[in-house]
Amino acid sequence: MLGVVRTLTALDRLLDVLPLLADDMRVETRFAVAAGSEFAANLTEQLHLTGAQVVDWGTAIGKDFDFALSPSGNGPLHELEVPVLTLPHGAGHNKLRATESGVAEEVSGLSRTQLVHEGRVVPAVVGLSHPSQLAQLASQCPEAAPRAEVIGDPCYARLRASLPMREQYRTALAGDRELVVVASTWGPDSLFARCGDLPRRLTRELPDHRTALVLHPNIWQKYEDLQLRTWLGTALRNDLLLVPRLRKWQAALVAADVVITDHGSLALYAAALGKPLLLATFSNTEVVPNSPMALLGDQARRLDLTAPLRPQVEAAAPLPDHHHLADLTFAPNSHERLRELLYRHLELPEPPWPPHPLPVAPFTPR
Repeated sequence: MLGVVRTLTALDRLLDVLPLLADDMRVETRFAVAAGSEFAANLTEQLHLTGAQVVDWGTAIGKDFDFALSPSGNGPLHELEVPVLTLPHGAGHNKLRATESGVAEEVSGLSRTQLVHEGRVVPAVVGLSHPSQLAQLASQCPEAAPRAEVIGDPCYARLRASLPMREQYRTALAGDRELVVVASTWGPDSLFARCGDLPRRLTRELPDHRTALVLHPNIWQKYEDLQLRTWLGTALRNDLLLVPRLRKWQAALVAADVVITDHGSLALYAAALGKPLLLATFSNTEVVPNSPMALLGDQARRLDLTAPLRPQVEAAAPLPDHHHLADLTFAPNSHERLRELLYRHLELPEPPWPPHPLPVAPFTPR
């Protein structure tokens, strides 16, 4: 099997799928970088750091593989000679497709621009996280609709499986203090772009809390560690926890007592888990109308940056009826759905053991 990555976010998504193949030595997975993203710098190095077996694109597009997974419809997927499954890039399909000049009136991941090349539908399977996206796909790219399969969200399943150990995750990150997680997507309307001073203010106004900052991998790729730590210098001296770029945000989210965020996927994960939530900023222009993310934007409390932060953080609450939002966003039984699909396309019988979601890896900062 081939894992296709264009960005760190894509790698993060694929690493939630691999546990479905645990203990099965019939299946070997290798990874390849699909060129074309401005956020692909050092991506091959990051793959090697995870211990992945990496092949070049010329090898990837040959006939050495049986099936391919890509958490994006972008890139030269049409060059692959094997069937490919596209996965949702984040928590469902809630964003409009980004362009060089802004956003298009197309649902990212479901648009004809991404799924069709020279009149041919590229993915053999278009993975959806919820049945409601079937109508979206039929509207955006009707010729791809027959290839859709609802697979749920393995990342959300793993987050839910981790909740019973929440106190252990929090103790590792914050000791006996309450943990405030600040999370930013990328782009000019993101929390980090609009409210870059917020981590410094939180560490100053709430010194008895631990503040953790989760930045979208694209922010890391664009600015790198030295620049980010320079910008965050005072906050870091005040004990800000800057969460590493890959595979650590999940533990921070499970541990969080309060989440302050924007219109990124982490907002939906936090809301669906029932975390007390505040929106520091929210870009309606990037969000698909009438989507679960749009509903979150309508319901979540806003952080007033002109007012003291402590009373707002202490009054933060989960979204009303957050279980309903979760039901609108994520189909149940994602591990069963996705493993069955993988083995069907690999033309192998499924292993006899059930596919349980594994808790996310704990994170103890240095």
